[in-house]
Amino acid sequence: MKNKDYKPRNLIEIADKIIEVISSHSDLKKERADMIINQIEKVKKSYSYSAPEIIYLRWEELANILSRYFIPSNSKWETEIMIIFNDLSGTVDDYYEKEGEIK
Repeated sequence: MKNKDYKPRNLIEIADKIIEVISSHSDLKKERADMIINQIEKVKKSYSYSAPEIIYLRWEELANILSRYFIPSNSKWETEIMIIFNDLSGTVDDYYEKEGEIK
C-alpha cells in the first residue's frame, strides 16, 4: 500500500533549486559560490550514474555539502536552502530568526 502523502523527490531538481538560490541570492564571493556549486554539480552527475539501491549516498553527499557550508540561521537565503532541501512548507520568514528576535 502506498502512502498518499509520500512524494518521491528528485535530487537533481532539488540541487538545481539550491544552485539557483546560491547563484541569485547569496552574498558569497563568486569564487566560493562557484566552488560550492561545482561540488553540488559533481553530486548531480554521480546521482545520474548511481544504482537505485545506493541513491541514498548521493543525498548524504548533498546534505554533507550543505551542512559544511551553510547555517540556516545566518541568512534568509541559507534558510531558503534548508527549506528546499528538507521539503518544508511555509516561507523563509516562518523559519528564519534574526539574532535577538523572539518568535
